[in-house]
Amino acid sequence: MGLISARGRLAQPPHEWALGRTVRAAIQITGRDVAAGLRAARRAGIAATNDARVVAVLLVVAAAALGLEMAASFHVI
Repeated sequence: MGLISARGRLAQPPHEWALGRTVRAAIQITGRDVAAGLRAARRAGIAATNDARVVAVLLVVAAAALGLEMAASFHVI
């Protein structure tokens, strides 16, 4: 312990100016907007992936049907 004890003293929060509160609120709002945009982009990406999978399955089915049709026309089956 030194000559003057610091025990029992609480740290005082720094004085916050109105502009500081406004800037902090603007940053928080911007962060929320960015997060909402990223969530929307993620959902759009998932939807596009799901659509691509559906299209891929339909293309495989169509290719199989075309193969069967061609085999039938050449009297292979």
